[in-house]
Amino acid sequence: MTKTGGSKHQKRVASPRNWVLPRKKHKFAFRADPGPHSRERCIPLGILLRDVLHLAETARELRFILNKKLIKVDGRVVSNPKFPVGLMDVVEIEQLKKAYRILPHELHVLMPFEMKKTAQNSKACQIMNKTTIKNGITQLNLHDGRNILLPKEEGIEQKYNSKDTIIIDLPSQKIANHFPFKEGMYAIIIAGRNVGKHGSIKEFQWRFGPRASTVTLKSPEGTEVQTTPEYIFIIGEKSPWWSAKGADN
Repeated sequence: MTKTGGSKHQKRVASPRNWVLPRKKHKFAFRADPGPHSRERCIPLGILLRDVLHLAETARELRFILNKKLIKVDGRVVSNPKFPVGLMDVVEIEQLKKAYRILPHELHVLMPFEMKKTAQNSKACQIMNKTTIKNGITQLNLHDGRNILLPKEEGIEQKYNSKDTIIIDLPSQKIANHFPFKEGMYAIIIAGRNVGKHGSIKEFQWRFGPRASTVTLKSPEGTEVQTTPEYIFIIGEKSPWWSAKGADN
């Protein structure tokens, strides 16, 4: 019989750029399973725990930890080392009483940033699209594969637009806050040359034609960088929303 489907293995030298692991120390690595994030924009949970946080030295030790149901992602227990962890996901280690938020780093990788308990029960999700389903209910399609239904209230669907960010409570997924995609908001760059940099949106320049639209970010230190609006992720008003909750990151 002929082979069907994609490969079930992942060589380290061919792994995505945003995976933090030694490329030539071993031959194979965990291959991310299909899930809430694409393979190019995630890091497998096993690599995150073993090669980044160094909670285990071998795959056997890692599976022992996961099988003990000690790891939560976005408020629910995950025991699959190939589970794709992506942007803004919250990884909680109950036994160590630690929680991490996955954010882009200037080295073009996804890195876990430790946060305090006051911020680990919330997550930022970017609205990718809005759809209308049966009975006229509006559905928000988010960057991590979630779909949230809005209550049937007059005009509520006009409040939320594509590229806006909503803050949801975990694991209930109730909308706790909303940050529109506009000038003056605080944002982080998630891709491109300036990935990982953050600051207030100073100006949008919308262009039509061969010249791409740009957005200017002003960092807390006063420096300015430009990028495309597709690389912008709103994370607060004057500062990251988790700062108001007393988080370290």
